[in-house]
Amino acid sequence: MRTLTIDKTKEWTIEDYLLLGETNMPCQLINGELIMSPAPTPKHQRVARNIFKAFDQLLSNKGEVFFSPIDLYVDSRNVFQPDLIFIANQNKNVISERGIEGPVEVVVEIISPSNSYTDRNQKKDLYLKFKVGEYWIVDPGNKTIEIYTPESGPAVPAFFVSQEGEVKSTLYPELTINLKQVFG
Repeated sequence: MRTLTIDKTKEWTIEDYLLLGETNMPCQLINGELIMSPAPTPKHQRVARNIFKAFDQLLSNKGEVFFSPIDLYVDSRNVFQPDLIFIANQNKNVISERGIEGPVEVVVEIISPSNSYTDRNQKKDLYLKFKVGEYWIVDPGNKTIEIYTPESGPAVPAFFVSQEGEVKSTLYPELTINLKQVFG
């Protein structure tokens, strides 16, 4: 069994990240820092499954849905592993042997107490700068979904729904999901 030691004295690059090889430990490169986290909780997994099923059912003719772990290469200092990624058929050229290498239509991050700051701040800003069409922040604890777009910017979501009701994609009108479907 190989032990992984993280060198916190240097700024990590994509090349350093790729030297890790495949690992069972979720890893991301965020602003040149290697971030490792524990596996998602069962609640997190249920929410991810529910959203995946809705995307797959409602958008299967428009593109493909991927779920974590899969690498999304943002730039030379950032490689994220979002919970879900939707890629439209006309944009499939961003799919490579090593992961996803280019802006995608929709990224979904399901937050937990350990990653809330990162997902709501660092990653949100970078996703929008990267020109992701929609960035969904799903908060199982508060039962909310926020959708940010490059047009809305990082300060105010283009769409916000809490507790009950439906979340509606700004890109795909047919993608309407009831929060009861998401949070059970």
